[in-house]
Amino acid sequence: MPKHTDADKKALAETLFGEARGESEEGQIGVAGVILNRAEANKDYWGGSQVKDVCEKPGQFECFQDRDKLRKDIENEQATYAKMERLSDDILSGRETRNPVGNSDHYNNPDKEGYPDHLKNCDKTVKIGGHQFYKGK
Repeated sequence: MPKHTDADKKALAETLFGEARGESEEGQIGVAGVILNRAEANKDYWGGSQVKDVCEKPGQFECFQDRDKLRKDIENEQATYAKMERLSDDILSGRETRNPVGNSDHYNNPDKEGYPDHLKNCDKTVKIGGHQFYKGK
């Protein structure tokens, strides 16, 4: 996988904030694990091998569907965003090595979304907080 850039760190922090700020640190690390697994897989349909490109791939992460809302939420929750920045830096620098989701490459919150059709080709791996994690078949 390519070296992680400042843009990767920013995109990961924004994604963790937008997707998992209400989850435990383990759940936040799990979401990061899915992103890293997708980058490692280096598939065009997931955005390729750069973390930033995976995070910002259209249609992949709900938090990027409304960037203005994401920016406003970050402005209003700066302390929480700062935690996501530190966690992203720890993950991408290798200081944080936990991987509670193994080779999972999908997740969702079934309490909010149920089980969308695109998850029918996936096996459940682990549930952490509100997020169910999956591995594509």
